[in-house]
Amino acid sequence: MSSTSELLVRGATILDPGGPLRVADIRATGGTITEVGPGLRPGSAQVVEAEGMVATPGLINAHTHSGQNLDRGTTPNLPLDLWLMWAVFGKIPITADDRYTLAMAGALEMLESGCTAVLDHGWVPPWDFEDYSEAIMSAYADAGMRAGLAPMIGDLDIFDTMSFAGASQPKPDPLGDPFDPQGLVESMTGFFDRWQGAHSRLTPMVGPSAPQRCSHELMDGLAGLARERGGGFHTHVLETKTQIAANLERYGESSVSYLEDLGMLYPGSSLAHCVWMDPDEFATVRRCGATIVHNPVSNLRCGSGILPVADLLEGGVSVALGADGAASNDNQNMFEAMKFATLMQTLHGSHLRWPQAPAIWRMCLEGGAAALGQQLGSLQPGSAADIVLLDTERHVPVHAEGLVTSLVLAEHGESVHTVIVDGEPVVSEGRSTRLDEDAMAARSRDLQRRLHESLPERQAFYDRYVGVLTEIHDYEMAQPAPVERLAQITPAFGESELAAQESHLGTQRCQFGDEKGE
Repeated sequence: MSSTSELLVRGATILDPGGPLRVADIRATGGTITEVGPGLRPGSAQVVEAEGMVATPGLINAHTHSGQNLDRGTTPNLPLDLWLMWAVFGKIPITADDRYTLAMAGALEMLESGCTAVLDHGWVPPWDFEDYSEAIMSAYADAGMRAGLAPMIGDLDIFDTMSFAGASQPKPDPLGDPFDPQGLVESMTGFFDRWQGAHSRLTPMVGPSAPQRCSHELMDGLAGLARERGGGFHTHVLETKTQIAANLERYGESSVSYLEDLGMLYPGSSLAHCVWMDPDEFATVRRCGATIVHNPVSNLRCGSGILPVADLLEGGVSVALGADGAASNDNQNMFEAMKFATLMQTLHGSHLRWPQAPAIWRMCLEGGAAALGQQLGSLQPGSAADIVLLDTERHVPVHAEGLVTSLVLAEHGESVHTVIVDGEPVVSEGRSTRLDEDAMAARSRDLQRRLHESLPERQAFYDRYVGVLTEIHDYEMAQPAPVERLAQITPAFGESELAAQESHLGTQRCQFGDEKGE
């Protein structure tokens, strides 16, 4: 079924933000919801029988990295700067065909757990930008998922993006040759030429990795492209405390001020993490109409800190929700992300201000729609026909707030029966209607095997840098900051703590060896 056809979802219990539970039909035409009410005549529409099921808007994953989709369970819990050495820079090379497999693995996982739209900040290599971006977009197109791809690019060596003010050891040599900023802007322009307006479900976006990871020439060029094409903008901002110093050293001002000066804060721009922003920076984001994307699981995994969600919601800041990449989350399940986002806030502030499950659900839907710049996250006429039908065996639909709380805290996606994207059923009875899932699973297993076989190489790569990166991390964590975002203040590592860390990593080396212990 194409998005130009007509679809009728009949007899569902409607669960929509801001409204009571009610039994009604949903008509979609051309990929858009056109009518909601009881007793709608089907006419020539394809009918999806939904009696006894709950219809909700599709969940929205507003930040992930598709290249990590098969990295689940491969990465130790580490602070971000050390995590990068293990999870990103120590990985084996992969092909464009592998990138298709990775994106498809994530798309199927998300769709079958009720997530219909994603903002993918997937890394694309500058030397093969066109083929890799084509592979990622093609995977989402084939799966039937709605996706915005903001190819993650930067032109600076990773060690030039960190502050070494507290290092007693020399800064490591560059990991490779620098990338040409003008060439990256040209590649991104070609990406927009290829995909802007080409597909109803797919959207190209501008995606610098982070302000401190890009030269001013690259950032200025990408800002110009976004303005010229009217495209969305997505980047990481102040994920960790260590990035405060890194941004000040590079630009002489905070990353938020820098982005505002570039004109990159506007409705349709989204900023991942933002844990270490101060209140004035949050106010700037609100004033400019940008969206903050909260990634609770990866923030916990890397010990990055706690985003003050209550402050943001009470202050009128648009907040979305992301799973983040599987190397720092271990899955792409937005039900789990909502649960973590709800529970994590109990570590911050008075219980009277803890955001409850319905507020987190709305963040996922309404904030996610804002991050993608599309009419999503609602079952009202005019919204995209992205609909999830849930069996109610595990959840009693008595009233809306109780049902939402049950879904956020007790669901993992096993109740997902049917998923409709752009007016097309792409999942039925929990399985893709478009793909041979067994064949895709075989491709994924082969790639996952290769990734796991390379873990000893990752360990060796990581070991070369762990000393100096631990030193600069601990130095920056001990410095004063305008805000405190940790659940508790952790002292810098002494010799005993370093010895414990080495013992822990030694255990992991044994775990990552082969079964013969060789």
